[in-house]
Amino acid sequence: MSTHQTPESCLSLEEVAKTLGTTPVNVLILIKRGLLAAFEAEDGWLVDRESFAAYCNSQDGKAGPAECRSACSRAGHCGTCE
Repeated sequence: MSTHQTPESCLSLEEVAKTLGTTPVNVLILIKRGLLAAFEAEDGWLVDRESFAAYCNSQDGKAGPAECRSACSRAGHCGTCE
């Protein structure tokens, strides 16, 4: 993501999670997979609004909330493996 991003042009993990119907942990998974552009700020991770809009319009965004792998060591603890 560009270094010109400002908090005003971004969404919090909680806002993105609520919109997607998932958890902040799953939003972090999307960031790690490169599906959302984000950066870590003083108050936590911020997701670029344009990146989020592009994700929502993509096939990935239409497939529903991201889920961690059922074989992950935290299965059942992130809120979507239940």
